[in-house]
Parts: sequence; C-alpha cells; structure tokens
Amino acid sequence: MTPAFVRRRLGAKFLVALLLVAVLISVIGFATYVEIQGTIQEEATDELEMTGQLRAQSVSQWVAGTRAQTALVADPQLAPNETALNASLSAAKAGGGSAIIDIHYVDTDRNTVLASTNDDYERRGLDDDESDRSSSDEVGSNWIDPLARLGEDSDAVTFSRRSYTVGGDRAIALVSRVTENSAVVVVSRFVPTFDDSDIRTTLVTAEGNRVATTDAAREFERTDAFTAAVEAGTSRTIEAGGEVRTYVPVEGTDWIAVSTAPKDDLYSVSATVGRNVLLLAVTALASLAAVGFILGRNTVVPLVALKEHVRAIESGSLDADLETAREDEIGQLFGAFDNMRDALEVQFREARQARHEAESSRREMERQNRRLDQFASTLSHDLRNPLAVARGHVELLRTKLDDSQGELLEHVEKIDGAHGRIDSIIDDVLTLTRKGESVEETERFELEDAAREGWGNVDSRDATLRVEDSIAIEGDRSRLLRALENLFRNSIDHVGPEVTVTVGLTEDGFYVEDDGPGIPDEEMDAIFEYGHTNSEDGTGIGLSIVKTIAEAHGWSVWVDGTSGRGARFVFSDVFATEERLFEESAFTWEHARADDD
Repeated sequence: MTPAFVRRRLGAKFLVALLLVAVLISVIGFATYVEIQGTIQEEATDELEMTGQLRAQSVSQWVAGTRAQTALVADPQLAPNETALNASLSAAKAGGGSAIIDIHYVDTDRNTVLASTNDDYERRGLDDDESDRSSSDEVGSNWIDPLARLGEDSDAVTFSRRSYTVGGDRAIALVSRVTENSAVVVVSRFVPTFDDSDIRTTLVTAEGNRVATTDAAREFERTDAFTAAVEAGTSRTIEAGGEVRTYVPVEGTDWIAVSTAPKDDLYSVSATVGRNVLLLAVTALASLAAVGFILGRNTVVPLVALKEHVRAIESGSLDADLETAREDEIGQLFGAFDNMRDALEVQFREARQARHEAESSRREMERQNRRLDQFASTLSHDLRNPLAVARGHVELLRTKLDDSQGELLEHVEKIDGAHGRIDSIIDDVLTLTRKGESVEETERFELEDAAREGWGNVDSRDATLRVEDSIAIEGDRSRLLRALENLFRNSIDHVGPEVTVTVGLTEDGFYVEDDGPGIPDEEMDAIFEYGHTNSEDGTGIGLSIVKTIAEAHGWSVWVDGTSGRGARFVFSDVFATEERLFEESAFTWEHARADDD
C-alpha cells in the first residue's frame, strides 16, 4: 500500500520515482556488472580450456605420429646380419629426420642391444650397473618399462611414461616388437610447443609424475578434478588459490595436460569492464539526481500553486488569479484552467437549463406512457368487447342460413375472417406496447417443447415442423411462444401450406428456418422494421414483435442469408459461453459446421 502522504503530493511521488529509478539503475548496474563479470570470466575459462585441449591434441598427434614412425621402423624383414642391421637402422634414422635421436635393436630375451645407430649402446645390457655405463648409457634404463608392457602383439607400440634427457634434449623412448624375441627402440625428441607466456601447460602421468613442463621449478599438485579427468577421460576445470587449471586427457596415452593461468591475468579484462560499468552506473545516478532536482523545482512548485487556485475555483470562487509568464506545458496548463474557469459559468447556466429540459422531458414521457397504457386498455377492452358482440352476431347469422344460401354464407365467412384479422392486429399491437419491457422473471424450459406448443397454436394446415436439436433455455416462455408463433405464421403465409419449418441450434443460440425461396437481399435490412410487409394482408408487425421479444431477453435476432436453404432467422447470444450448455444436448461442432456450409 502506498502511504497517504505520497499519494496526495506530487513532490513526494516525484521523489519516490527518482529513488525508484536510482534503485533500478543500481540494480541494473550491479546485475550488468555481475553478468559481464560472469560472461567474461566464462569466456576466459573457455579460452583456457580450448588452449588446454589444443595442446593436449598437439601432444596426442605427436604421439600418434611417432608411434606410426616406430611401427614402420619395426620391420620384421630387417637384415639378419649385424652389418646389414646397422645400415637398416641408420637409414630409418635418416628417414625420420631430426625428430629421431637414436634407434636401437634389442634382444628382448637377454635385454641386450644388438645393434644401434649409437655405437655406445651396442652389446650393452639394459640392466647393467650404472658404473659400467658412459654418460649416455643412462638412457637405457627408461626402456625397461615400455619393453615390459610390449606383450606379444606384433603391432603394439609402447613408450616410456616420462620424458628424459639425452644429450641435453628431452626424449621419449618408443618400443615396437620385430620378432618374438626382438624389438626396436626409437628414441625421439620430445619438444612440446607451449609458447603462451600467460598459460603454462604441464604433462603429467595418471600416477601424478611429470612428463614435461614449461616450469620445471613448480611442483605438481594432484586434485579431485585431476583424478576425475583420469577416471572419466574428460576435461575438468577448477579454481585453485590464485590460479585456474584445466585438466585434459591426452588421447592415446595415460597423460593429462594440465594448463594453468593466474586469475589476475586470465580475468583482467573482466575487472576492467566491471570498473567501467560501475563508473557508468555512478555517473548515471549523479546525472539523475541533478536532472531530478531541476525538473522538480520547475514542475512541482508551480503545480502546487495551481492546485491552490483550483481548490479556490472548486469552492465557488471564479476570480482566482491564473496568470503566468511561462510558455511551456505548465504555462499552457495554467491557460487551460483559465479558459476552463471562463467556461464554467456558461456551463453552469447550460447545465441548469439542461436539467430543466430533462425534467420536462421526463414528465412528458410519463404522460406518454400513461396515454400508451390507456391505448392498450382501449384495445384490450373497448375494442374487443364490441368485436366479441359482432362475432356472436355473425355466428348467429351463420346458424340462420342454410346450404342453399351459399352466397350469403360466403359473405358471413369473410366477415368472420375480418373479425379474426382485427383480433390478430389487436394482439400484435398489445405485444408491441407491453412486451417490449425487459424480461425480469424467467423460467427454464426445453426449446423443443416451446416450439411444438407454438406450432400447435397456429393454423399449420399441411405444414411440417421439424426440431433437429433441443436444449434448455432460460427465458419468458409466453413471450418466446409469441415470437415462435409469429415466425411459423410468417413461413406458412409466405411459402405455402406445405412448408417445412426447422428449429435447430447454433453455436450460441438457435434458429427457425423454412424451405422456401428465402428473403431477397434488398429486403434484408428492412425485414424487422415496423410496418414492413410484402403481403396484401400483412400488417408488418409480426417480425417487429419477434425482434422486440428477442431484445427484451437480451438476445440478438438476424436473418442468415448465407444458409442457401430458405429464410433462416437466427437467435444469438442466447447461451453464455462459460455455461457450455451445448454439452447438455446432441449439438456438436460438426453439426455447427454443417449448418454453416
């Protein structure tokens, strides 16, 4: 609930509006800051993850290439004698280019180097004591594990789990079987190209041992994310202390590429953008405060003065001073009230005159209503009583005449028909004068029952009534009977004694339709007008009565000229949509569409 002092004062509303806008700007600024921070940090993290994946992919490609190269070197057709074997190994090394440091041919039964591109290794056992080796012999100790993992698969290629140093170069030993008791060891240079100074990448084995690193002085720290990357074989990213790390498994190995970047470097753009957003929000708030003060002073103060003048006018004092030198909207508002004040006196006089005229009209309407009631009473009593006497004399005259006086009997029948016509006209006039009142007391009844009762009240002769669907209707039964009777007589009079009249349902009401030629288009607009008829004997009152009764119920009645079946009178707005009265009858949407076709 808004406090009363705010609701009643424009200045308070203006201040509250400024505060709300300030709060909104602050919220939007903070939300934007948080969103930008999150977006930029997410993008930076994505960049770190992509870098880690690209580096892991490059290592994976290098491993795949060296494996393929090692598999080519391990040719079972190597020459059986030592001279040819050394020449074959030298040719394979030359074909591999600078990537291959040495190639060794090993007897796996005796763990002895039989041939090598490096003379220091020939005839050396892999498990010799360290004291028996030259400075380069230490490389042989890194072959034991891949040779042990080689197995019996002739196509298998294994490699040392960690890189090591050969002549000052980082190297990896790859092993492939040549024969059942021999294998080739290819010592390849291992130089990962991790050149990004902001992102460090370390290769680590599944056991947590370093393979290679751009920062050998840093100790590797195993984390749950590292373990998850090893077990699931998928990338993992975490924030640890002041760093962000991405763990990416290297395909084809049991290595993990660990890419690390400092948060300050990785999120530096985020911090800069965040400061700019906050600065923009603060500037906007300061500008809003200045503009609010200026606008408030130049708007609220004159409006308060105008309020006091208007109160004076409201109290009846029309001499309030509304002069102002302003030419803007506030000045125009003062001018409008000044003009309004000048016009009030004229309006007051006109209002008094209009009130006097309205009172005179009301009294005149009451007199007319009394005359209309007197007229209805005259029709009901003063005309019908003499009419009843005349009809009695006609009936008496009919009994005095015999069949031989056929001409006189014919005249008697015409007189009796004229009496009936007069009686019908009296009923129609009474209906127009008394049935136009709105329906206040209603009852619920079936449409079919009302239709058949109304049909029984007219001289249907050889005509046929067909009721396709029925539904309960809330209305004045007697008035609806009168409307239906008029429609039935209208169909019989205009179509003929053998007409078929159909009563059915529409989407929100019902219709009455005959199988005649229909109503000409030029008569559609005037069909319900009082006095409209194309029959010599018609009064033009019957359809006007139908419309009057429908409108008294709050319904609409109209002629559907698109049915193509004859004259169709449609009563709409009879059923409320929310009541779903159609569910109580056999009416279906398919039937409704069939009626519209």
